[in-house]
Amino acid sequence: MTHLDIAHAAVAAVLIFLTIWLIRRNDPPDAKRRWDWRIFVGVFIVMTIFNIVWPYSH
Repeated sequence: MTHLDIAHAAVAAVLIFLTIWLIRRNDPPDAKRRWDWRIFVGVFIVMTIFNIVWPYSH
């Protein structure tokens, strides 16, 4: 594992956290669901774009 692998993982973790936080921040106060398709789709889109911009490679 190289330092670029760790950096890629760290940036991915931050992007996932920010995506979930932004989506949940815009929820109404009474919206408490265990599974939210918006979060799934949002993380999928963000991670797809991130991996196109900065592909993981050995």
